[in-house]
Amino acid sequence: MVLNLCLSHFQTSIQCNKLCADGYDVSNLLSADPIARRRGFKLEYFLRPPVHVTLSFQVKMELCRLDVELWPWGMDQGRTSRRLEILTCSERDGDRFELVSRCDLQEELQVCFLNPAFKPRAPFSDAPPQTPVGAKTQELWRRRSLGSVAQLRVSIPYSGAASALGIKTLAVLALPSRCCPASELDKIWDAHLNSLKKTVHLTIVPPKPDPVPTDIPIPEEFLDPLTQELMVFPMILPSGMVIDNDTLEEYQKREATWGRLPNDPFTGVPFTQNSKPIPNPLLKCRIDRLALQTGCTGVRSRNNLIAEPQPSRLTVEAKSVTDSSRNCDHTDTSQAQSFASVSESKTGPDACKTGRTQSHSAKRKHDCSFPSTSDDPDRSPLRKAHETPSGRHACVFCSCSLTVYSSSVVSYSLPCAHLMCGACLRQKHASGSRRLQIKCPVCGTTASSRDVTRVHH
Repeated sequence: MVLNLCLSHFQTSIQCNKLCADGYDVSNLLSADPIARRRGFKLEYFLRPPVHVTLSFQVKMELCRLDVELWPWGMDQGRTSRRLEILTCSERDGDRFELVSRCDLQEELQVCFLNPAFKPRAPFSDAPPQTPVGAKTQELWRRRSLGSVAQLRVSIPYSGAASALGIKTLAVLALPSRCCPASELDKIWDAHLNSLKKTVHLTIVPPKPDPVPTDIPIPEEFLDPLTQELMVFPMILPSGMVIDNDTLEEYQKREATWGRLPNDPFTGVPFTQNSKPIPNPLLKCRIDRLALQTGCTGVRSRNNLIAEPQPSRLTVEAKSVTDSSRNCDHTDTSQAQSFASVSESKTGPDACKTGRTQSHSAKRKHDCSFPSTSDDPDRSPLRKAHETPSGRHACVFCSCSLTVYSSSVVSYSLPCAHLMCGACLRQKHASGSRRLQIKCPVCGTTASSRDVTRVHH
């Protein structure tokens, strides 16, 4: 079969004529790390075409096919075209490149450049692999220039507005040239055989089971149009595009280094008081729902490493919650009994004072537990004090309904966390005493009026 010269064991070198984006270096196209290869190559956002990616081979090669996949379109959505050009050079250190093919892309992302005169030969006599499904095909010209290639250049002369400039994946299928020395041919053959042995060895190892189902597709609108990552806090720009807040802040920082005002990354129009980014809460809720279902917080993190998916800690099974709540209730009850036994065993005024303090502490700790997580609402010790039979919060004195979502009735909180209405508190203050002591009718806790706090809505 033909050789893919973009694999790491063939020691192909690659370089670009412009600055690469952080984490999207051009060397990712030839990396042995599959995570880096999936990241691909991108330019910095402020750079413009032309872009030249040059590959240098160890020996001269006969080109069979070239597969190129570009990044998705930007805000123009394919209404404008972009061009790909393929150039070759027969000298390893030469700088005279010859154009061998050209292709204009409208909506396509993948293109295959084919050499119609290529024929497999020994020892690589197998036919080349099939072309990717849905890829556009284009023939290579100048057959003489394709038989002895030392350098290959992929060029993007121009592209659409706000499109990510770069190459997502690249594959160069070729064979050693007929003029290649026998010693170099043996080295390439040995490297190819060693790679096959490693591949077979790796396929024997069973893959680790994925604890989270990955068959849930991620909608395209959940991904940042610039970084292709799952958005955490989506923002709507004045141009109508939706972008992640972290991406927007990073863009503004880079613009500030050039002395530019905060502007729309897709149009370049500066923000004003009446035209600025606003949050998108509806899309945020949908993204959070997806994250809770899959247990994943993003396609890639900020350092471009795929995080290990973990199931959400908010979706706990009911059985485990019930068991934990029962254990908590049992622990609190045993602690209260132990405090009561200690208070009864002691005598004298100091012992009574200590017993009351410890009993009050035990009751306070029991009330501050988390009974609301139990499956049985009647087991909650705060239900009768806080809620009416319909499930709403109520005053402990007059049993009037209280809610934190309405300001019609002013509510106050006692130190024991029980609620009382404003009318009952004013009635307690009718006596005019400054040091008013309020006793909770539910738990019996006595508190000063200055310890009562208002519940703000």
